[in-house]
Amino acid sequence: MNSAVYLILCLLIFALPDAAFSLTPEKTEIIKQGQAAMLNGNYRAAYEIVERLGRNDAGDPAGYIFRAAVLQAEMIDSEEDLSGDKFKSLCDSTEELSETGLENCSSSDSALYYLYIGHQYAYRALWEARFGSKFAALRYGFKARSQYRKGLGIDSTLYDLYLGLGSFHYWKSVKSGILRSLGLFKDEREKGIKEVQLAIDSSLFSREAARSALIWIMLNEENYDSAIILSQMMLRKYPEGNSLLWPMAYAYFKKERYDDAAKIYELILNRLVNSPGNYYNIIESSYWLCQSLEKTPRFDKIKEIAGYINSIYDKIPRSTRNKQGSELDYLMKQ
Repeated sequence: MNSAVYLILCLLIFALPDAAFSLTPEKTEIIKQGQAAMLNGNYRAAYEIVERLGRNDAGDPAGYIFRAAVLQAEMIDSEEDLSGDKFKSLCDSTEELSETGLENCSSSDSALYYLYIGHQYAYRALWEARFGSKFAALRYGFKARSQYRKGLGIDSTLYDLYLGLGSFHYWKSVKSGILRSLGLFKDEREKGIKEVQLAIDSSLFSREAARSALIWIMLNEENYDSAIILSQMMLRKYPEGNSLLWPMAYAYFKKERYDDAAKIYELILNRLVNSPGNYYNIIESSYWLCQSLEKTPRFDKIKEIAGYINSIYDKIPRSTRNKQGSELDYLMKQ
């Protein structure tokens, strides 16, 4: 799954402190249930769970941002813009309600509202990066950073804000490319890593999200052993979702543990066969499975996978064929 790294930002808002302005034990339990369902890849159940937040308190922005989180995670996981308009509407409502809340809340509570506003900007940035404008994605990313900084200026003990800041600082530095080399952007990768680690160590409610974020950072840093260990730890808690299988498989591949990589890519493929969506991830998992099998080598299994891809080729949407052109060419030639 390309850009699966963005999936980790979708977890940023899936847990909130019990001391929040309107958070009751009942809401806390709803959020925890929604988080578990999403991490296990059951997005319909996750949406239905967090939808209860809005029914209980229509004026609480949590009821909107959590639903946006589920839609965003599902779109990124499937590599398809399934619910863009609905997603944007939920972000709009989050921003509006949070801005209203800032007018009437105590200073200690306002940091949470800035967290909400920052997250909806970060979500918009992710959507634009995948399905819209890269320029818009950058603009929303800087807006998210501004809101996180405002929150920390009010409550420096809300360490969960450091996860948003750390993710921005790291991936902005990685993706800025020539702009960084020209001195227009600072290289803040180390700063970003430290901020994400601070969230792991000290945050009230974002430790799972920070660990997920660190998996993708470790992959990008070529620290594959750490990525494998973190993925294994998370998978023991959330074994049904695919989002943690992708980084583990890739880390095994880069470590030249090709048998282990092939097992995981085959597991992903088998899970996708009955719900192929736009076939993007069917192609992606098949490609990396064959790449792993080539190193073993197991050419009989490669031919089996290639035969399967040939049998479903006519079902693959043209847009997916265009995006996955080189991977499809490789598979069709086996």
